[in-house]
Amino acid sequence: MTFEEILTAANAGGARNPGQWTPQACKTWREADPEDARLLEAACAWELANDRRAQVKDEPVVRERRRQMDEATAAAGKMGGTSDVS
Repeated sequence: MTFEEILTAANAGGARNPGQWTPQACKTWREADPEDARLLEAACAWELANDRRAQVKDEPVVRERRRQMDEATAAAGKMGGTSDVS
């Protein structure tokens, strides 16, 4: 899927607030291939930080957000990935 197709699918079926996981957004995430699903996650994270829904023109900054998310996950893994949650 292209970034535009991901956004169109996630936004289908009605209004979606920035960062909101509507039933349609969840369906899009579940049915997408892993890389597209990760891009949708990054789009939602970016939306929350910017208080507006992502648009096609935002693809470069959303991809940068995904890179930052991956970097943070890798760093946490190197720290042993421990958690206080049992």
